[in-house]
Amino acid sequence: MGYVLNTVRSGGRRRAAEIDELTQLRDVADHPSIDHALQVVRELLDMDVAYTTELTPTLQIFQHLSGDSESFGLAEGAAMDIDATYCKRVLDGRLSGIMPDVKGDPRSASLPITVDADVGAFVSVPLRLSDGTVPGTLCAASHAPKPGLGYRDLQFLRVFARLIADQIERHNLEEGRRDLERQAAAAEILMTAVAARDSYTADHSRQVVEHAVAVGRILGRSGDDLADLEKVALLHDIGKIGTPDEILRKPGPLSPAEWETMREHPILGERLIRETTGLEHLGPALRAEHERWDGSGYPDGLAAEEIPIASRITFVCDAYNAMTTDRPYRSALPEASAREAVRSGAGSQFCPVSAAALLAVLDRN
Repeated sequence: MGYVLNTVRSGGRRRAAEIDELTQLRDVADHPSIDHALQVVRELLDMDVAYTTELTPTLQIFQHLSGDSESFGLAEGAAMDIDATYCKRVLDGRLSGIMPDVKGDPRSASLPITVDADVGAFVSVPLRLSDGTVPGTLCAASHAPKPGLGYRDLQFLRVFARLIADQIERHNLEEGRRDLERQAAAAEILMTAVAARDSYTADHSRQVVEHAVAVGRILGRSGDDLADLEKVALLHDIGKIGTPDEILRKPGPLSPAEWETMREHPILGERLIRETTGLEHLGPALRAEHERWDGSGYPDGLAAEEIPIASRITFVCDAYNAMTTDRPYRSALPEASAREAVRSGAGSQFCPVSAAALLAVLDRN
């Protein structure tokens, strides 16, 4: 009878523990945060510390920490050689993801970190994002061995790793959205400054954007690439903000010396963008927006594939728009003549693929 009662009580305790685990898991799912998840992992696995890491090719960087991290010598932002870590060996398959007795396994006992941090038990699972990449790991450790740790605990940890990976992706998406908003705001401020000096340049740039984005889509650009192309097209003449008014607003053709000054605007544009937070990466494309496919452009004489694709697309769209726009010193070309100029310039002045895509956009319109 006593055996039966003890068995019932033991089963009741297990059931209560399972209900507690499910309750805490549901609580984390309802109120997701990395810190909350780490706290629950540490408590339910009865470990001294739980943490996430970021992995680089050479380093393991400690990120979020929960518990007695100081006794292990851990601190947020600290890093160690990735080859000296348990996590690297777990990911490579050289160590199990769950180690109830670290010092009892020669493969882990021999590592300096086992002695330095006095690690008795350790568990680790990868933080895998939806695209399959592994930016880091979820780990928990204790100073004392934990002989009760088993496969069920590893599966439990993987559930929390999925929750944390979701939080990381949400954070990355939010950061990306904020970056795009900052970039858009910076671009708009710059274009407002250009419009204050020369309304033609600002209006022209916005018209170039429409064709450039359409060409980009035909050529398979999407996501960040398409967004960057849109900004390059919008800002391709931003360097003209440093061009003297007597040149920028001259009612007639420019002299050779004035053309030399005008040709400096891609360089000025690159310098300006490199100093604009969030848009720095567009510098090379803006500098190359007047390079020609045959290498006869400026300022660096780049040719063919040396020219960034955003620059190639913007260049042909810029040229078409300029040809079909009235200027004080000449009338706009008929659309048919401008299309023929694009067609005949493909392979010499213009990237042939970009020129063909623009002609397809114009035909479709």
